[in-house]
Amino acid sequence: MSKQAKAPLNINVKNPSSLSIKRTLHSASEEEEITGLDSSEKDKDEFTEEKVKDFWNQYLEGLKGQQPVLYNVLNTTTCLVKENFTIFFEFPSNSAYDEFENLRENIFRKLKKYLNNYSIAFDYEIKETQKTLLLSPKDKYEKMLKINPLLEKLRNDFKLDI
Repeated sequence: MSKQAKAPLNINVKNPSSLSIKRTLHSASEEEEITGLDSSEKDKDEFTEEKVKDFWNQYLEGLKGQQPVLYNVLNTTTCLVKENFTIFFEFPSNSAYDEFENLRENIFRKLKKYLNNYSIAFDYEIKETQKTLLLSPKDKYEKMLKINPLLEKLRNDFKLDI
């Protein structure tokens, strides 16, 4: 046999800074309602790429003062809006992606709230930049020699230096 709770007591609290269980339970239940909803029941406000970039720039400005190294890494990341509420992030390197991954949950939670759209999907790509390799004249010659072995004969016939 289970007991049911009676109606709450109406107690007036004289100190407004005291902890309110009712208020705490109410705010916790509101948060649970938002996170516990099926994605089809959550808010799906339309948004533009400009609004996403505004959020991204504001987020980066917040990092600038607190974590300048992290700011510099993420500042090179670009974000684009694709179809079906998908936001696409392009990272210049694996290290930029790793730093983003550490903050991902926090960023996505804030972004969804900022845009009032809880059906956002995220996609990313790591775009490695091609490394520039500087070759000495001797390295260039050896590389060309692999392609065309007759180059050695030409060098010897004309008595050229490398």
